[in-house]
Amino acid sequence: MPSSAAIKKNLVLFLLAKVVIVFGSSIYSFAIGLYVLAVTGSAVNFSITLLLTILPRIILAPLAGTLSDRWNRKRIIITTNFACALWIAVICGLFIFVTQDIWLLYLATCVLSIINTFYSSAVMSSIYNMVGPDFLQKAMSLNQAVASFSVILGPILGGILFGLLPLSSFMLINICGFFLSGIASLFINYYLFVEKTEKQQAGTIQTELRAGLSYVKKQTLLRQLIFMSVWVNFWFAVFPVALPYLVLTIRQMPTYQFGLIEGSFAVGMLVMSTILSLKAEMKNKSFSIGIGMVCLGILLMLIGMPQLIEISNQVVFVYLIGIVLLLAAAIMIINIPVMVLIQKSTKDEYRGRVMAILETGASAATPLGYILFGLFLEWWPIWVIMLVSGGSIICMILYHTRNKQFFNLLKQTDQTKVVSTEA
Repeated sequence: MPSSAAIKKNLVLFLLAKVVIVFGSSIYSFAIGLYVLAVTGSAVNFSITLLLTILPRIILAPLAGTLSDRWNRKRIIITTNFACALWIAVICGLFIFVTQDIWLLYLATCVLSIINTFYSSAVMSSIYNMVGPDFLQKAMSLNQAVASFSVILGPILGGILFGLLPLSSFMLINICGFFLSGIASLFINYYLFVEKTEKQQAGTIQTELRAGLSYVKKQTLLRQLIFMSVWVNFWFAVFPVALPYLVLTIRQMPTYQFGLIEGSFAVGMLVMSTILSLKAEMKNKSFSIGIGMVCLGILLMLIGMPQLIEISNQVVFVYLIGIVLLLAAAIMIINIPVMVLIQKSTKDEYRGRVMAILETGASAATPLGYILFGLFLEWWPIWVIMLVSGGSIICMILYHTRNKQFFNLLKQTDQTKVVSTEA
């Protein structure tokens, strides 16, 4: 059994790598968005940068997950970190000395997203092996806390520095982030909880990808968790579409109030993930997931209420901040136990592919939701759409509560250890 000191060393280095890479990327991405809007004045051009960030993850996640199961994950993580640093350095040089056309930033965003897809897959499939079952909830919670903190602080610093520094400076910040993350990753033992044996891969990538899909089909709990994640991500896609429509168009509130309301989402995630990182692992994950889902559905419904009630915008502002904070907390109460269960119930040799299938399904459901809910908001009142969206999530939980199979499987899995090659 690995020592507690070795686990904590891994955890500290992992969080250090995560902080610098996410924080640097957050500042960089925010600055790129502002630059594109400032130069083109077009929301379409800005949306293209978002699309170029999302599409590679949807398309390449299955391949990235398969490769993370075939290859040495530590090498993938280190290589992709330094590859990102090198790529941004090349783009920075071209931006300074050759051209500042927007297409260069589009190219930078697309390639960076491709490399990050392989990095993320290797990292997510390595967390269990880095910290083991006892520290898994802490690691997943702190991982989310770091991301939430960066989401809050990154745009603030990005907005302050954007008027003071050239875009190339933000590229240099991101280069440093990837480089430091790569250095920290060199000292992490990514195989602390598995035997350090060389895997012999006989099949092709296509064969192993099909094997991963077959594995998920045979694992009833994994299959249902993935379906649940896709379902929830689709209906939750109404939130980022409906919230600005409600605040800015229907209520005609000032943009700074919308920014504070939206920022409270990251605050809620940060607070709840920090709380979960300090607590012992949840003993009744099925209860947490069920309650979290019900709360998520109810809170989505409540977002539409300001359209029905005649109250001042000051009251609506406070009301929505409270709702959004609780909404973010509910998501953490769902996500952390789900991710812990998936990590624990998946064999190490399939973990990359399982996580990739989950990400592909959830990621694909979100853009589809954006498009459909954007159209629905043109046709129906926002409170109706929020009622249907929240109700759909609650109905899924009520179905599983009545069926009992899903929650019984959750309880059984929670009481058993992952099938793995522990050292």
